[in-house]
Parts: sequence; C-alpha cells; structure tokens
Amino acid sequence: MSSIYRPLFNIQFFHEFYKNNDGGYSHLDEDIQVVPTAQCQKEMTNQGLLFRTTPGGYTVLYRAYKEDNVEKPLIPLTESRKFSFQLFSRSPYIIHYSSLPLEGKKSGVYYLSNLEDNIQSNNGTNELLLTKDTSDPYLSSQDEINLRPSQFIYEFKKASDSATISLEDRQSNIVYTENLAKLDDGTTALDKNFRISLDLRSQKTGLFTLKIDDVETEIFYLDKSLLIKKPFGLVDIFYHADVSADYQFADTLGNVSSKTYTVRLNYRKTIWKYLVGLKYRDDIDPADLEIVSDVFPATFTQQTSYKLADNTIVIPFDSGTTTIPLTKEPIKGIKLKRTITGHGSGSGNANSSTEETPLPNPEIANITTANGKIYSEVYIYV
Repeated sequence: MSSIYRPLFNIQFFHEFYKNNDGGYSHLDEDIQVVPTAQCQKEMTNQGLLFRTTPGGYTVLYRAYKEDNVEKPLIPLTESRKFSFQLFSRSPYIIHYSSLPLEGKKSGVYYLSNLEDNIQSNNGTNELLLTKDTSDPYLSSQDEINLRPSQFIYEFKKASDSATISLEDRQSNIVYTENLAKLDDGTTALDKNFRISLDLRSQKTGLFTLKIDDVETEIFYLDKSLLIKKPFGLVDIFYHADVSADYQFADTLGNVSSKTYTVRLNYRKTIWKYLVGLKYRDDIDPADLEIVSDVFPATFTQQTSYKLADNTIVIPFDSGTTTIPLTKEPIKGIKLKRTITGHGSGSGNANSSTEETPLPNPEIANITTANGKIYSEVYIYV
C-alpha cells in the first residue's frame, strides 16, 4: 500500500501593507512566524501529521492512502482535537503599519480560530476567515484578548455590597463560581471594591469567559507558557462537532475535505506631517514653500513655524483631515514646491518660477500621537 502526504488544512496570511498597485503582494510571509505549541506538536505526532511553512502561511499534512480511488488518512481522524499555533511578529513595528490599536492590552494576544463562521467574499472568492469582525475582513481589536496564568488576582468595582463571579469554558460550561462581599467597610462611594484570588490549575489551556453577576466582563486565554513567550497571536484549529460544516476539514468518519483559512491585516492610515527645516537655506521665505501631491488626493497645510536650539527654522506641513495609507510600495508624486518671484526687465511685472523636490514617504517607525490623532513624521532639511 503506497501513501502520500496531503493537506489537512492551510492558513494563509495577507497584509495590505505589501499590496502592489497591480493587486499582487510583494511579500507574503514578511510579518508572521508560526510555531506550533508543545501540546500541538504532541497532537500532530499522535495523529501522524506534519507541519510545514508555506509562502505566506503554513500547512498541516496528513499521510493518505488510496482506497477505491478515494484518499483517506492512514491514521483515522476519530477523536476531537485542537491544534494551537503561536504567531510571532518578525517586525518590531508591525503595530505601526497595521490597523490595530497602538496601545493594546497589557497581556494581550490576537486570538483566531476556525469557530468564527465568518465567510466573506474577496474579489468574488469566498474566504474562510478566522477573525471575528463580520463587517470587515481584517484582524481587529475585536480579536484581542488577555492571556492569563493559572493563578491570578482579579479586582473589580461594582455598585453593590455583594457580587457573584463565575467562569465559563469555551463550551459555556461553568467551571467556577463564588459569591463575594465588598472589601470596603463604611465607605460612602457608589462603586465598591472587590478582589478574588483565582486558582485554575485544574483547568486545561484554552478560552474562558469571566462574568460578574452573569454579565460578561472579560474573555481570556489560560496558558502560562504563552505569557512567558509573549506571542503576537494565537491560532486554535479545532476538529470536533462545534466547527461549522464550511470550516470542517474532516467529517465524523474522518474523511478529509481540506480547508484553507485566511487571516488578513490591513494597513494603517495616518496624517502625514512633513517638517521642513531651513538648515542650509536661511534665505528662503516660508511663504514661498508648499507641499503638493500629484497622485494621492491630499492637501498639505502649512502650520506655525518654530525654531530649534541651533536656530534652524522648522516649517510643518500636514495632510489635515486626510489620512494616507502606509504601504511598502511608496506613494509617489508628493513634492516640496518653492515659488521664486522675480521681475521682468523694464516691464515692472513680476515673473515667477518654481523648483520642486520629490519627498519620501514616512518611515514606519516614526509614529506620534496628539489629540487622539496619529501622525507619521518626515524630517526634511533644505
């Protein structure tokens, strides 16, 4: 009996930062390194599966044999399993050029799974997304949850003298509940303080929901080892009855119908700010300068000039209410324009000419925030 390895499931990553004008991607695997967890390695070994990286993602392969012209797993898929993969960022600036919160959760991780049932069309092709947002195909703050160790202290406030805390596992089974009394004694404040020390060492790693008086207050992932490694994200791929039919890569008999799951990240859009320093040309009048864009529809407005410690005059220009995408392929056609005014001979009429200097796109590291707005700064010295 001959056998061959076939895909059980694939995961493909796309980042719009790398999308070209022709619709293709200059890079597919620039951002994310994928590493199976130790438990996942055991699960794959027990099932006779192989993990392989691919351009822009990874695949899990099963060993198949052919029977009556039908390929079947050599080791049948008969038990429910979970395959967990850690996502590590290859770039320290991935948050800068991705449409994700600049200030995320302190112990946050972007959690993805094939339980979302989030199918969206991309250029006429349906994609099996692993993200939560059904109105947008991209990874977002909706996918960010806390990582928790097996023992931790949870504190909260509530306008009550007592409260009930409960924990539910991924299948909504209550695994812990306790009635709490307020900590405050004699306080007149409306919100009372509560604290509890939780010990979840008897629980397996996975997703949990914490509720206060039956109201969801936090979703977290229980795994001490992940807290130490601090991955950017975590992917859980399940094989059991809870997975919707469209996302299920094998039926109850173990017959495989390979699936490709997709994760998309969008680029960040920022206000571009050019800081023009008159370091070498102190003869230039700031009123003669402007920044124009021949390609991208943005209007750059000159802001109030200021002086550096070395007496260099800096003239800021920013794109105002127009945010511009940060992309690997540079946006061309942004220029520093200087109007030079002269006088025609004997006519008394002013003549003018212009000189234009192409300007670079911002570096992804140069991100600043002010008044709730995000800026990308570029320093130019003339």
